[in-house]
Amino acid sequence: MSTVRLHNLVTHTTALGPGTRMVIWFQGCLRRCPGCMSPASRPLEGGTVWELEDLIETVCRTKDIEGITVSGGEPFLQPEALCRLLKAVRQRTDLGVIIYTGNTMEELRRTENPQILEIVDSLADLIIDGEYVDALNDGSSLKGSSNQTVHYITTRYLPHRELYEGKSRDIQIFISGRDAFLVGVPYRETLETWKEATRRMAEETEEPPGEIR
Repeated sequence: MSTVRLHNLVTHTTALGPGTRMVIWFQGCLRRCPGCMSPASRPLEGGTVWELEDLIETVCRTKDIEGITVSGGEPFLQPEALCRLLKAVRQRTDLGVIIYTGNTMEELRRTENPQILEIVDSLADLIIDGEYVDALNDGSSLKGSSNQTVHYITTRYLPHRELYEGKSRDIQIFISGRDAFLVGVPYRETLETWKEATRRMAEETEEPPGEIR
């Protein structure tokens, strides 16, 4: 595996975990969760193809970040690329690793895929697992919905448990050319307001609507 398909990448944000982080959204998801925050990340052939070594260099050379957050899409649909990326992060940096996945930990372990098992056992510091349920998006933490579970694989993020156990959320809006997208885990009301605002903007400008990532 020499390439990886990504939905997007932001080098510096404070909206998806402790400190300033790089966020990498993998492209492709087989789920169709109602209220999905980023439906454009679903198509398996969408997004942008990166050379894996270019992504690794981008992560390892980025300054002034505490760690990386990996989301999607579904990161575990590209386990070889994800595993190679995280191995390089472990070997070459002291960055922390947070992963969002629509799978449960039990589902991931049942795959018996050695790369997936290595990721969940030793390459991630924290994993938020479980399918997004729109009705359970209660706005109380950096979990997308309250049914999801936070797994502290290492002790690195234990001092930041309040982010996942009741602290209010922050979001950030990034503008790149004509592309506008929202980074973070929005409240349901914020999500609906954003979708409506970007829909109207798209109608007026004939551009694709902005995204939540």
